[in-house]
Amino acid sequence: MNERFEQLKRRAVAEADTSHIDFDNMSHTEIQILGDIAVEQKFAELIVKETLQVARAGIEFGDGMEDAVYKYFGVEE
Repeated sequence: MNERFEQLKRRAVAEADTSHIDFDNMSHTEIQILGDIAVEQKFAELIVKETLQVARAGIEFGDGMEDAVYKYFGVEE
């Protein structure tokens, strides 16, 4: 994974909503699974939001939406 994805993953861990997890009445495994799901959901949300920002900027500056997204995230076509 490139550095930008790693940054987003760390941010997802920090910002994941775990308020729905009942830490007192769930097993360690259940807590871990629900925590992992919360992080994955936040990670996906952050990727979508950032992709839309990059795509809009690409269109605005005439670079093309797809090219801007590929370049920003360091992903090859």
